[in-house]
Amino acid sequence: MIAISDTALHLWFERDRAHVEWRTKDTEETIIEWWDDAVHHAIEDGFLHPRDFHTSAYHYAVSVGLMR
Repeated sequence: MIAISDTALHLWFERDRAHVEWRTKDTEETIIEWWDDAVHHAIEDGFLHPRDFHTSAYHYAVSVGLMR
């Protein structure tokens, strides 16, 4: 399994646009990402936490089986 320390979070918010991307540091491969309304839904549903996007994205990826 990839350790959280081996990952990086990229955030982009502008007006009505939003992007949260969580990827590996070494290859910059996207593990999971959310765009626009999906970002807001993930926050509302409790999958992403605005105070700690990085850790919450990690826990979400583990819970849905994206981490091996």
